[in-house]
Amino acid sequence: MIVFAVGRRIVFFAAALSVLCMTSVLVGCGHGNPAMPAIVPPYYGPVGGPVGDVGPLSPDIEDTTDGFHAIQIFDDIHGNFISVDEATKNGDRYGAVWGSRQNTVIPWQTNNPDNRPLFYTPFNTDVPGAMGHPLSWWQLNHPDWILYECDKKTVAYIPGLSEVPLDFSNPAVAAYQSALIGAYTELNGYNGIAADIVDLTNNTGQSRSDKGGCGVWSTPIKWQQKFSGSLKDPQWSAAVVFWATTLQRLLHEFPKRLALAVNTPPGAYAAPVNGKGGDPTMRALFDHVDVEFDEAGFAIWGNYAENTPFVNLVGWMEYVQSAGKAFFVADDWNQQGGEPSVHQVDYSLATYMMGKEQASALYIGKNQMYGKENYYHQYTAKIGTACSPMYGGPNDKHFNGDKIYLRKFTGALAIVNVSPNTPYKITLPKPSYTNIEGGTIHSPLTVAPNTGYVLLTTNGCV
Repeated sequence: MIVFAVGRRIVFFAAALSVLCMTSVLVGCGHGNPAMPAIVPPYYGPVGGPVGDVGPLSPDIEDTTDGFHAIQIFDDIHGNFISVDEATKNGDRYGAVWGSRQNTVIPWQTNNPDNRPLFYTPFNTDVPGAMGHPLSWWQLNHPDWILYECDKKTVAYIPGLSEVPLDFSNPAVAAYQSALIGAYTELNGYNGIAADIVDLTNNTGQSRSDKGGCGVWSTPIKWQQKFSGSLKDPQWSAAVVFWATTLQRLLHEFPKRLALAVNTPPGAYAAPVNGKGGDPTMRALFDHVDVEFDEAGFAIWGNYAENTPFVNLVGWMEYVQSAGKAFFVADDWNQQGGEPSVHQVDYSLATYMMGKEQASALYIGKNQMYGKENYYHQYTAKIGTACSPMYGGPNDKHFNGDKIYLRKFTGALAIVNVSPNTPYKITLPKPSYTNIEGGTIHSPLTVAPNTGYVLLTTNGCV
Protein backbone atom coordinates (compact mmCIF):
# COMPACT_ATOMS: atom_id res chain seq x y z
CA MET A 1 0.00 0.00 0.00
CA ILE A 2 1.16 3.52 -0.76
CA VAL A 3 0.41 6.53 1.41
CA PHE A 4 -0.32 9.82 -0.31
CA ALA A 5 -1.04 13.15 1.36
CA VAL A 6 -3.89 14.64 -0.65
CA GLY A 7 -4.33 18.27 0.31
CA ARG A 8 -4.64 17.67 4.00
CA ARG A 9 -6.40 14.36 3.48
CA ILE A 10 -4.40 11.18 3.97
CA VAL A 11 -5.38 8.64 1.37
CA PHE A 12 -4.45 4.97 1.41
CA PHE A 13 -4.90 3.03 -1.81
CA ALA A 14 -3.49 0.13 -3.74
CA ALA A 15 -0.79 0.93 -6.26
CA ALA A 16 -2.55 -0.48 -9.30
CA LEU A 17 -1.33 1.76 -12.06
CA SER A 18 -3.51 2.20 -15.14
CA VAL A 19 -1.99 3.29 -18.44
CA LEU A 20 -4.40 5.48 -20.35
CA CYS A 21 -4.76 6.62 -23.93
CA MET A 22 -7.21 8.27 -26.25
CA THR A 23 -7.87 7.11 -29.79
CA SER A 24 -10.53 7.99 -32.28
CA VAL A 25 -12.66 5.08 -31.16
CA LEU A 26 -11.49 4.93 -27.54
CA VAL A 27 -10.43 1.29 -27.78
CA GLY A 28 -8.36 1.54 -24.61
CA CYS A 29 -4.71 1.27 -23.62
CA GLY A 30 -2.74 -0.58 -20.98
CA HIS A 31 -4.70 -3.81 -21.38
CA GLY A 32 -2.47 -5.57 -23.92
CA ASN A 33 -3.93 -6.23 -27.35
CA PRO A 34 -7.53 -5.00 -27.63
CA ALA A 35 -9.87 -7.88 -26.84
CA MET A 36 -12.74 -8.82 -29.10
CA PRO A 37 -15.77 -6.91 -27.82
CA ALA A 38 -18.57 -8.75 -26.06
CA ILE A 39 -21.87 -8.23 -27.89
CA VAL A 40 -24.53 -6.69 -25.64
CA PRO A 41 -28.11 -7.75 -26.50
CA PRO A 42 -30.08 -4.89 -28.07
CA TYR A 43 -32.04 -2.98 -25.43
CA TYR A 44 -33.04 0.64 -25.79
CA GLY A 45 -33.68 1.41 -22.15
CA PRO A 46 -36.72 2.89 -20.43
CA VAL A 47 -38.88 5.28 -22.46
CA GLY A 48 -40.43 8.46 -21.08
CA GLY A 49 -39.53 11.07 -18.54
CA PRO A 50 -38.00 13.22 -17.27
CA VAL A 51 -37.84 11.39 -13.98
CA GLY A 52 -38.19 14.44 -11.68
CA ASP A 53 -36.43 15.09 -8.39
CA VAL A 54 -35.69 12.11 -6.16
CA GLY A 55 -35.95 14.31 -3.06
CA PRO A 56 -36.32 17.90 -1.89
CA LEU A 57 -33.82 20.56 -2.88
CA SER A 58 -30.80 20.90 -0.63
CA PRO A 59 -30.10 24.20 1.14
CA ASP A 60 -26.39 23.52 0.61
CA ILE A 61 -26.12 23.40 -3.19
CA GLU A 62 -27.94 24.99 -6.08
CA ASP A 63 -30.60 22.99 -7.93
CA THR A 64 -28.49 20.62 -10.05
CA THR A 65 -31.34 18.87 -11.88
CA ASP A 66 -30.46 20.35 -15.28
CA GLY A 67 -26.96 20.16 -16.78
CA PHE A 68 -23.53 19.75 -15.25
CA HIS A 69 -22.69 21.45 -11.95
CA ALA A 70 -19.17 21.98 -10.63
CA ILE A 71 -17.47 22.67 -7.31
CA GLN A 72 -14.10 24.27 -6.56
CA ILE A 73 -11.64 22.63 -4.15
CA PHE A 74 -9.60 25.21 -2.20
CA ASP A 75 -8.46 28.57 -3.54
CA ASP A 76 -4.99 28.80 -2.00
CA ILE A 77 -2.94 25.60 -1.72
CA HIS A 78 -0.03 23.74 -3.37
CA GLY A 79 1.33 27.04 -4.68
CA ASN A 80 -1.94 27.65 -6.53
CA PHE A 81 -3.89 30.81 -5.81
CA ILE A 82 -7.23 32.26 -6.92
CA SER A 83 -7.36 36.02 -6.53
CA VAL A 84 -10.27 38.00 -5.13
CA ASP A 85 -10.96 39.36 -8.63
CA GLU A 86 -10.98 35.85 -10.10
CA ALA A 87 -13.33 34.59 -7.39
CA THR A 88 -15.67 37.50 -8.03
CA LYS A 89 -15.60 37.00 -11.79
CA ASN A 90 -16.01 33.20 -11.80
CA GLY A 91 -18.13 32.50 -8.74
CA ASP A 92 -21.06 31.66 -10.98
CA ARG A 93 -19.20 28.60 -12.28
CA TYR A 94 -19.43 26.73 -8.99
CA GLY A 95 -22.10 25.60 -6.57
CA ALA A 96 -19.69 25.42 -3.62
CA VAL A 97 -16.06 25.96 -2.63
CA TRP A 98 -14.54 23.29 -0.40
CA GLY A 99 -11.98 25.18 1.69
CA SER A 100 -12.38 28.85 0.82
CA ARG A 101 -10.03 31.28 2.52
CA GLN A 102 -11.62 34.09 4.51
CA ASN A 103 -11.12 36.97 2.06
CA THR A 104 -12.68 35.12 -0.89
CA VAL A 105 -15.89 34.01 0.84
CA ILE A 106 -17.87 37.10 -0.17
CA PRO A 107 -16.24 37.46 -3.60
CA TRP A 108 -17.21 33.89 -4.52
CA GLN A 109 -20.82 34.85 -3.79
CA THR A 110 -20.81 38.34 -5.34
CA ASN A 111 -22.06 37.21 -8.75
CA ASN A 112 -23.57 33.97 -7.49
CA PRO A 113 -25.50 34.09 -4.21
CA ASP A 114 -26.01 30.34 -4.62
CA ASN A 115 -22.27 29.60 -4.23
CA ARG A 116 -21.72 28.00 -0.79
CA PRO A 117 -18.14 28.44 0.49
CA LEU A 118 -17.10 26.05 3.27
CA PHE A 119 -14.47 26.41 6.01
CA TYR A 120 -11.91 23.60 6.00
CA THR A 121 -10.73 21.56 9.00
CA PRO A 122 -9.73 17.94 9.69
CA PHE A 123 -12.52 16.39 11.73
CA ASN A 124 -10.53 14.80 14.56
CA THR A 125 -7.71 17.27 15.14
CA ASP A 126 -7.40 20.83 16.34
CA VAL A 127 -8.18 23.55 13.81
CA PRO A 128 -5.35 24.19 11.31
CA GLY A 129 -3.62 27.53 11.09
CA ALA A 130 -3.72 30.45 13.49
CA MET A 131 -6.99 29.41 15.10
CA GLY A 132 -5.45 26.19 16.44
CA HIS A 133 -3.14 25.55 19.38
CA PRO A 134 0.20 23.76 19.90
CA LEU A 135 0.51 20.55 21.87
CA SER A 136 1.77 22.49 24.91
CA TRP A 137 -1.49 24.46 25.04
CA TRP A 138 -3.54 21.28 24.99
CA GLN A 139 -1.36 19.68 27.66
CA LEU A 140 -2.02 22.70 29.87
CA ASN A 141 -5.71 23.32 29.13
CA HIS A 142 -7.29 20.04 28.02
CA PRO A 143 -4.82 17.19 28.54
CA ASP A 144 -7.72 14.73 28.68
CA TRP A 145 -8.70 15.54 25.07
CA ILE A 146 -5.37 14.49 23.53
CA LEU A 147 -5.56 11.13 21.76
CA TYR A 148 -2.63 8.76 22.35
CA GLU A 149 -1.60 5.46 20.84
CA CYS A 150 -2.01 2.31 22.92
CA ASP A 151 1.49 2.66 24.37
CA LYS A 152 -0.11 5.50 26.38
CA LYS A 153 2.67 7.96 25.58
CA THR A 154 2.82 8.52 21.80
CA VAL A 155 0.49 11.25 20.57
CA ALA A 156 -1.59 9.68 17.77
CA TYR A 157 -0.98 12.23 15.05
CA ILE A 158 -2.60 11.64 11.68
CA PRO A 159 0.23 10.84 9.25
CA GLY A 160 1.16 14.02 7.40
CA LEU A 161 -0.65 16.40 9.75
CA SER A 162 0.81 18.49 12.56
CA GLU A 163 -2.44 19.39 14.30
CA VAL A 164 -3.03 17.80 17.70
CA PRO A 165 -5.35 14.74 17.45
CA LEU A 166 -8.38 14.99 19.69
CA ASP A 167 -10.69 12.44 21.29
CA PHE A 168 -13.72 13.12 19.11
CA SER A 169 -15.79 10.60 21.09
CA ASN A 170 -15.87 13.29 23.79
CA PRO A 171 -18.88 15.58 23.10
CA ALA A 172 -16.85 18.49 24.45
CA VAL A 173 -14.68 18.30 21.31
CA ALA A 174 -17.68 18.86 19.02
CA ALA A 175 -18.79 21.70 21.31
CA TYR A 176 -15.30 23.24 21.00
CA GLN A 177 -15.41 22.94 17.21
CA SER A 178 -18.87 24.48 17.08
CA ALA A 179 -17.99 27.35 19.38
CA LEU A 180 -14.69 28.18 17.67
CA ILE A 181 -15.18 27.27 14.00
CA GLY A 182 -18.95 27.71 13.89
CA ALA A 183 -18.78 31.25 15.24
CA TYR A 184 -15.99 32.12 12.80
CA THR A 185 -17.79 30.67 9.79
CA GLU A 186 -21.04 32.45 10.58
CA LEU A 187 -19.28 35.78 11.16
CA ASN A 188 -17.40 35.54 7.85
CA GLY A 189 -20.26 34.38 5.62
CA TYR A 190 -19.36 30.72 5.15
CA ASN A 191 -22.13 28.20 4.54
CA GLY A 192 -20.66 25.71 6.99
CA ILE A 193 -17.75 23.45 7.88
CA ALA A 194 -15.90 21.15 5.47
CA ALA A 195 -14.72 18.35 7.77
CA ASP A 196 -11.93 16.29 6.23
CA ILE A 197 -10.81 12.67 6.71
CA VAL A 198 -14.11 11.57 8.25
CA ASP A 199 -13.18 7.91 8.06
CA LEU A 200 -15.07 5.00 9.55
CA THR A 201 -11.64 3.40 9.98
CA ASN A 202 -8.99 4.65 12.37
CA ASN A 203 -6.93 7.30 10.54
CA THR A 204 -4.44 8.07 13.31
CA GLY A 205 -0.98 6.85 14.25
CA GLN A 206 0.02 3.51 12.74
CA SER A 207 -3.42 1.95 12.74
CA ARG A 208 -2.50 -0.50 9.97
CA SER A 209 -0.06 -2.01 12.44
CA ASP A 210 -2.60 -1.83 15.29
CA LYS A 211 -0.85 1.23 16.69
CA GLY A 212 -3.44 3.89 15.98
CA GLY A 213 -5.21 6.29 18.31
CA CYS A 214 -6.30 4.37 21.36
CA GLY A 215 -7.16 6.43 24.44
CA VAL A 216 -6.70 9.45 26.69
CA TRP A 217 -5.36 10.31 30.12
CA SER A 218 -8.61 11.38 31.81
CA THR A 219 -6.52 12.38 34.82
CA PRO A 220 -2.73 12.44 35.25
CA ILE A 221 -2.92 8.92 36.67
CA LYS A 222 -6.00 7.42 35.01
CA TRP A 223 -5.81 5.97 31.48
CA GLN A 224 -9.09 5.57 29.60
CA GLN A 225 -9.05 3.39 26.51
CA LYS A 226 -11.46 4.55 23.80
CA PHE A 227 -10.45 2.54 20.74
CA SER A 228 -8.60 -0.66 19.89
CA GLY A 229 -5.87 1.11 17.91
CA SER A 230 -6.62 -1.08 14.89
CA LEU A 231 -7.65 0.16 11.48
CA LYS A 232 -11.08 -1.44 11.65
CA ASP A 233 -12.78 -0.80 14.96
CA PRO A 234 -16.55 -0.72 15.65
CA GLN A 235 -15.97 1.66 18.55
CA TRP A 236 -14.21 4.11 16.23
CA SER A 237 -16.93 4.01 13.56
CA ALA A 238 -19.66 4.44 16.18
CA ALA A 239 -17.79 7.42 17.62
CA VAL A 240 -17.63 9.01 14.15
CA VAL A 241 -21.42 8.83 13.87
CA PHE A 242 -21.80 10.22 17.40
CA TRP A 243 -19.43 13.10 16.59
CA ALA A 244 -21.34 13.98 13.39
CA THR A 245 -24.70 13.80 15.16
CA THR A 246 -23.48 16.12 17.91
CA LEU A 247 -21.72 18.66 15.71
CA GLN A 248 -24.51 18.84 13.11
CA ARG A 249 -27.05 19.59 15.85
CA LEU A 250 -24.85 22.36 17.26
CA LEU A 251 -24.21 23.92 13.85
CA HIS A 252 -27.92 23.94 13.05
CA GLU A 253 -28.56 25.93 16.23
CA PHE A 254 -26.71 29.01 14.95
CA PRO A 255 -28.90 31.97 13.96
CA LYS A 256 -27.80 31.29 10.40
CA ARG A 257 -27.98 27.52 10.13
CA LEU A 258 -24.53 26.14 9.28
CA ALA A 259 -23.96 22.97 7.26
CA LEU A 260 -21.79 20.01 8.19
CA ALA A 261 -19.98 18.66 5.13
CA VAL A 262 -17.82 15.53 5.46
CA ASN A 263 -15.19 13.95 3.23
CA THR A 264 -16.07 10.25 3.44
CA PRO A 265 -15.53 8.00 0.40
CA PRO A 266 -18.32 5.36 0.58
CA GLY A 267 -17.51 3.15 -2.41
CA ALA A 268 -16.38 0.20 -0.26
CA TYR A 269 -19.68 0.16 1.64
CA ALA A 270 -22.92 -1.41 0.39
CA ALA A 271 -25.43 1.27 -0.58
CA PRO A 272 -29.16 1.27 0.09
CA VAL A 273 -31.45 0.17 -2.73
CA ASN A 274 -34.62 2.22 -3.08
CA GLY A 275 -33.96 3.66 0.36
CA LYS A 276 -33.63 0.29 2.09
CA GLY A 277 -30.65 -1.64 3.40
CA GLY A 278 -27.07 -0.58 2.91
CA ASP A 279 -24.22 -0.44 5.39
CA PRO A 280 -25.88 0.67 8.65
CA THR A 281 -22.96 2.70 9.97
CA MET A 282 -22.36 4.62 6.74
CA ARG A 283 -26.06 5.22 6.47
CA ALA A 284 -26.22 6.52 10.04
CA LEU A 285 -23.34 8.90 9.29
CA PHE A 286 -24.98 10.26 6.14
CA ASP A 287 -28.26 10.67 8.05
CA HIS A 288 -26.48 13.18 10.32
CA VAL A 289 -24.55 15.33 7.86
CA ASP A 290 -25.69 17.91 5.30
CA VAL A 291 -23.14 17.42 2.52
CA GLU A 292 -21.26 14.27 1.55
CA PHE A 293 -17.98 14.86 -0.29
CA ASP A 294 -16.35 11.82 -1.90
CA GLU A 295 -12.73 12.68 -2.66
CA ALA A 296 -12.03 9.27 -4.19
CA GLY A 297 -14.96 9.56 -6.58
CA PHE A 298 -15.35 7.22 -9.51
CA ALA A 299 -11.72 7.80 -10.46
CA ILE A 300 -10.50 6.23 -7.19
CA TRP A 301 -7.26 8.17 -7.47
CA GLY A 302 -6.70 6.98 -11.05
CA ASN A 303 -7.55 3.29 -10.56
CA TYR A 304 -11.09 3.54 -11.96
CA ALA A 305 -14.13 2.15 -10.13
CA GLU A 306 -14.91 -1.47 -10.89
CA ASN A 307 -18.47 -2.75 -10.73
CA THR A 308 -19.02 -3.02 -6.96
CA PRO A 309 -17.67 0.39 -5.88
CA PHE A 310 -19.30 1.97 -8.93
CA VAL A 311 -22.73 0.60 -8.02
CA ASN A 312 -22.20 1.51 -4.37
CA LEU A 313 -21.25 5.08 -5.18
CA VAL A 314 -24.23 5.62 -7.47
CA GLY A 315 -26.45 4.13 -4.77
CA TRP A 316 -25.10 6.46 -2.10
CA MET A 317 -25.53 9.44 -4.42
CA GLU A 318 -29.18 8.54 -4.85
CA TYR A 319 -29.69 7.89 -1.13
CA VAL A 320 -28.15 11.16 0.05
CA GLN A 321 -30.02 13.25 -2.51
CA SER A 322 -33.31 11.49 -1.72
CA ALA A 323 -32.99 12.98 1.78
CA GLY A 324 -32.57 16.49 0.39
CA LYS A 325 -28.84 16.54 1.09
CA ALA A 326 -25.95 17.38 -1.21
CA PHE A 327 -23.44 14.94 -2.69
CA PHE A 328 -20.12 16.19 -4.13
CA VAL A 329 -18.10 13.86 -6.35
CA ALA A 330 -14.38 14.64 -6.65
CA ASP A 331 -12.64 12.63 -9.35
CA ASP A 332 -8.94 12.92 -8.50
CA TRP A 333 -6.69 11.51 -11.23
CA ASN A 334 -3.48 11.31 -9.25
CA GLN A 335 -1.59 8.54 -11.04
CA GLN A 336 -0.08 10.49 -13.88
CA GLY A 337 2.19 13.49 -14.18
CA GLY A 338 -0.12 15.73 -16.16
CA GLU A 339 -3.67 16.90 -15.89
CA PRO A 340 -6.60 14.54 -16.56
CA SER A 341 -6.81 13.42 -20.18
CA VAL A 342 -9.87 13.90 -22.38
CA HIS A 343 -10.59 10.19 -21.86
CA GLN A 344 -10.55 10.67 -18.09
CA VAL A 345 -12.66 13.82 -18.19
CA ASP A 346 -15.31 12.06 -20.28
CA TYR A 347 -15.28 9.08 -17.89
CA SER A 348 -15.79 11.45 -14.94
CA LEU A 349 -18.66 13.24 -16.65
CA ALA A 350 -20.42 10.01 -17.63
CA THR A 351 -20.07 8.35 -14.22
CA TYR A 352 -21.29 11.50 -12.43
CA MET A 353 -24.37 11.53 -14.65
CA MET A 354 -25.33 8.05 -13.44
CA GLY A 355 -26.20 9.37 -9.97
CA LYS A 356 -26.75 13.08 -10.58
CA GLU A 357 -30.10 14.34 -9.42
CA GLN A 358 -31.17 17.66 -7.87
CA ALA A 359 -28.30 18.04 -5.38
CA SER A 360 -25.01 16.77 -6.79
CA ALA A 361 -21.92 18.54 -8.11
CA LEU A 362 -18.60 17.44 -9.61
CA TYR A 363 -14.88 18.20 -9.43
CA ILE A 364 -12.42 16.78 -11.97
CA GLY A 365 -8.69 17.22 -11.46
CA LYS A 366 -5.96 15.94 -9.20
CA ASN A 367 -4.45 16.85 -5.86
CA GLN A 368 -1.82 19.19 -7.27
CA MET A 369 -4.56 21.09 -9.13
CA TYR A 370 -6.35 22.02 -5.90
CA GLY A 371 -6.37 25.76 -5.36
CA LYS A 372 -6.65 26.76 -9.01
CA GLU A 373 -9.58 26.75 -11.38
CA ASN A 374 -9.92 23.95 -13.88
CA TYR A 375 -13.36 24.58 -15.29
CA TYR A 376 -13.85 22.34 -18.31
CA HIS A 377 -15.67 23.48 -21.44
CA GLN A 378 -17.63 20.22 -21.37
CA TYR A 379 -19.50 21.52 -18.29
CA THR A 380 -21.49 23.81 -20.58
CA ALA A 381 -22.95 20.95 -22.64
CA LYS A 382 -26.74 20.92 -22.74
CA ILE A 383 -27.37 17.45 -21.32
CA GLY A 384 -30.73 18.44 -19.84
CA THR A 385 -32.40 16.45 -17.09
CA ALA A 386 -32.51 12.72 -16.36
CA CYS A 387 -35.24 10.72 -18.10
CA SER A 388 -35.05 7.72 -15.79
CA PRO A 389 -32.62 5.98 -13.43
CA MET A 390 -29.40 4.33 -14.60
CA TYR A 391 -29.86 0.93 -16.26
CA GLY A 392 -27.57 -1.91 -17.29
CA GLY A 393 -24.99 -3.91 -15.40
CA PRO A 394 -24.86 -7.55 -14.29
CA ASN A 395 -28.14 -7.32 -12.34
CA ASP A 396 -30.17 -5.99 -15.26
CA LYS A 397 -32.15 -8.82 -16.87
CA HIS A 398 -31.72 -7.20 -20.28
CA PHE A 399 -27.93 -7.70 -20.09
CA ASN A 400 -25.89 -10.90 -19.95
CA GLY A 401 -23.89 -10.00 -16.87
CA ASP A 402 -22.26 -7.17 -18.85
CA LYS A 403 -20.60 -4.46 -16.79
CA ILE A 404 -21.82 -1.58 -18.88
CA TYR A 405 -24.29 1.08 -17.74
CA LEU A 406 -26.36 3.71 -19.49
CA ARG A 407 -28.59 6.60 -18.51
CA LYS A 408 -30.83 8.72 -20.68
CA PHE A 409 -31.12 12.50 -20.32
CA THR A 410 -33.37 14.82 -22.26
CA GLY A 411 -30.30 16.05 -24.13
CA ALA A 412 -27.78 13.25 -23.81
CA LEU A 413 -26.97 9.59 -23.31
CA ALA A 414 -24.34 8.64 -20.73
CA ILE A 415 -22.50 5.33 -21.15
CA VAL A 416 -19.92 3.79 -18.82
CA ASN A 417 -18.00 0.52 -19.14
CA VAL A 418 -16.73 -0.35 -15.65
CA SER A 419 -15.01 -3.57 -16.72
CA PRO A 420 -11.22 -3.23 -16.46
CA ASN A 421 -10.59 -5.60 -19.38
CA THR A 422 -13.70 -6.32 -21.47
CA PRO A 423 -14.87 -4.06 -24.31
CA TYR A 424 -18.57 -4.13 -25.16
CA LYS A 425 -20.35 -3.57 -28.44
CA ILE A 426 -23.75 -2.01 -27.80
CA THR A 427 -26.71 -0.97 -29.89
CA LEU A 428 -27.60 2.62 -29.04
CA PRO A 429 -31.22 3.77 -28.58
CA LYS A 430 -30.81 6.04 -31.63
CA PRO A 431 -28.90 5.55 -34.88
CA SER A 432 -26.46 8.39 -34.15
CA TYR A 433 -25.41 10.97 -31.58
CA THR A 434 -22.98 13.86 -31.28
CA ASN A 435 -19.96 13.14 -29.07
CA ILE A 436 -19.45 15.75 -26.36
CA GLU A 437 -15.92 16.07 -27.78
CA GLY A 438 -17.30 16.67 -31.28
CA GLY A 439 -18.02 14.40 -34.21
CA THR A 440 -20.75 11.86 -34.83
CA ILE A 441 -21.08 8.54 -33.02
CA HIS A 442 -23.02 5.85 -34.86
CA SER A 443 -24.72 2.76 -33.53
CA PRO A 444 -23.49 0.13 -32.77
CA LEU A 445 -20.69 1.47 -30.57
CA THR A 446 -17.72 -0.39 -29.13
CA VAL A 447 -16.96 0.89 -25.63
CA ALA A 448 -13.48 0.12 -24.33
CA PRO A 449 -12.73 -0.94 -20.74
CA ASN A 450 -12.81 1.86 -18.15
CA THR A 451 -14.40 4.25 -20.62
CA GLY A 452 -17.23 6.74 -20.45
CA TYR A 453 -19.13 8.53 -23.19
CA VAL A 454 -21.43 11.54 -23.09
CA LEU A 455 -23.41 11.56 -26.33
CA LEU A 456 -25.53 14.62 -27.08
CA THR A 457 -28.93 14.44 -28.74
CA THR A 458 -32.45 15.87 -28.71
CA ASN A 459 -35.55 14.17 -27.35
CA GLY A 460 -33.26 11.85 -25.42
CA CYS A 461 -36.05 10.18 -23.44
CA VAL A 462 -37.40 8.21 -26.38
